[in-house]
Amino acid sequence: MSFVRLGWTTLKSQFPSVIILFLYQLLWGLFLYRLVDSAVTALLQRYPDPPPTALSRILFLLEGQINVWNNPDVRLYGWLLAGMVVLRLFLTPLIQAGILYGFAPADSRSPGFPLFRGMKEFGKPVILFYALELLLTLLPAFWIVPRLLSLWPALAGVDTPVTTWLVGLGWILGWFIYGWLIRQCLLFAQFGYLFKAGIWNSLLLCFRSLLQAIGISAILGAFGLLLFFLFGTVSWVWTGMLALILQQTYPLFRSAFKVWKVASQFHLWQTKAQKS
Repeated sequence: MSFVRLGWTTLKSQFPSVIILFLYQLLWGLFLYRLVDSAVTALLQRYPDPPPTALSRILFLLEGQINVWNNPDVRLYGWLLAGMVVLRLFLTPLIQAGILYGFAPADSRSPGFPLFRGMKEFGKPVILFYALELLLTLLPAFWIVPRLLSLWPALAGVDTPVTTWLVGLGWILGWFIYGWLIRQCLLFAQFGYLFKAGIWNSLLLCFRSLLQAIGISAILGAFGLLLFFLFGTVSWVWTGMLALILQQTYPLFRSAFKVWKVASQFHLWQTKAQKS
């Protein structure tokens, strides 16, 4: 599609932003790795498998419950994880604001690196849109999660009916489609607000060009999935230094695909907005 090609052209001009997004995701992954390695791995090494007695696992779980409430290290790791999640929720929309600012014409930008200028110019509204997206995406969880939990005993059984699996997968698939639609609508709304084309007009353009937006997501999603399986297969077959290099560079390609997708959607919105 032409919008995918235009997105690729914009991606090449946004490559410094892709590098920063890659480093951001790499540091987040390193933090999670160190947290799991220092806290969870040490705990799992004490798990009695195989247990010397029938009560060993029960005692292990009871000890874990007591430590959750009384051990200061557990509370420290919990607060550290919560703080990093809050920091990520704050930094993610700021980086997205910088990427969106890079789509503006060069003659209308303020001097300075576009990513950091965008954090200042577009940061506040993008944070509000991001918070609204999280709220609307998680809202169905109050209805879907209890129903999935009610299906869990049947799904864990040996002779689970196919209809039970279809019901559970249908709820998950419906939630996924709903989340994509919310993100797509709010992305077009952000374009309309940030580039002075109107929120409601952009939402209308979103519904009018929904099939083209689905096509863009499908094409780039297929490319990303193919790349994921390619990296995974090569890492599985050729272990060692090559696998390590691929694992460390994969977030770079994932960041590039993310910016490519947003850029393609922007060109779709811009084309439709100019025609309306």
